[in-house]
Amino acid sequence: MGLSLQNFSTLVNNAIASAQSTCSSLRDFSVGSVARSLMEANATIALWQQYLALQVLSVTRLSSSFGDDVDSWLSQYGIERLGSVPATTTQTFISLSPGSSSSVIPVGSIVKTSNGKIIFSVSKDSSNQWWSETAGGYVRPMGVSSINCPVTCTTAGASGNVMAGVINLLGTQISGIDTCTNLNSVTNGADQENDESVKNRVVKWFASLSSATQDAINSAVSGVSSKLSYQIIENDDGGNKRQGFFRVVIDDGSGDVSDSILSAVATAIDTERACGIEYAVLRADLIKVDVVIPVVLADGVTLDTVSAGVILAVTNYINDLSVGYSCNYTKLSSISLAAAGSLITSMGVITLNGIAKDISVATGQVIRAGNINLSLSS
Repeated sequence: MGLSLQNFSTLVNNAIASAQSTCSSLRDFSVGSVARSLMEANATIALWQQYLALQVLSVTRLSSSFGDDVDSWLSQYGIERLGSVPATTTQTFISLSPGSSSSVIPVGSIVKTSNGKIIFSVSKDSSNQWWSETAGGYVRPMGVSSINCPVTCTTAGASGNVMAGVINLLGTQISGIDTCTNLNSVTNGADQENDESVKNRVVKWFASLSSATQDAINSAVSGVSSKLSYQIIENDDGGNKRQGFFRVVIDDGSGDVSDSILSAVATAIDTERACGIEYAVLRADLIKVDVVIPVVLADGVTLDTVSAGVILAVTNYINDLSVGYSCNYTKLSSISLAAAGSLITSMGVITLNGIAKDISVATGQVIRAGNINLSLSS
């Protein structure tokens, strides 16, 4: 129901009209009179009461609440906003004279972006081929020029999502290591769940209360992390018909979701599945898309000036595609043009994996950015 609201002037005028209608003689309600001052004072109080009514109305429904009011509304059901997720990636540590000595990269070693503002820390991965429990870090043997180690951003959130090659400063001096770099873009960091996302998720949660339904599985998976995209495939184990079985194919934007996320999703699903129903949680099959964007530069503009913004925009679009979604060629062209702006005069035919058409996916596949390059159009 819509509220019938009045502004200050309307409140004053209505009050004066009501008062005058009850008097047998004309009263003085001119500006500055005592009677008018009383009417204006009452109108001010009425405005305040209107404001309070609107505030109460806004927080009595989740859809119209925002900020802390969303959290307090959800807390009565034991639901909390999902926290931020730190970005993770693989860092390549390089020795320029690998034959002279070996080196150890300890857990906790610091690497930074080229501007020094975003910091990553080396994390432990006992399955890494270079890991040594005895050394407490990753060992680069003599004669090996580079090794790859996992790193995690020290600040949780999307701020850790950086382009390839940006994490190139050693924040910790490591004997036998001269430089470092990240060969791939970082895309799996996520900010704290916003109001819109948590509202959408709680709708799934209410729909899941019957349990053992697809809505229940949707709610369980989406409640693990705000960065996940996924696809639920029923009665199919990957090409073969299998009744009473479903698989959930997931990705977190990186194209290689971690074992810990897979385990967390499986645990969440297990509380919702029906008794006797089997399931599996799998990584999405990765399709890498290499993009070549031919451009004609405006006068005085260099290719490097244009590349950074266009590559970032294209990478973000591709890496935000959900599992099972195709890469739209036309959308990619419009994103590139918007990012380049007046720095180019025209754009040639963009190719995706060597062809100028959409990249389609099958069930359980996900598209992620490969090499994104700008070239001078001939």
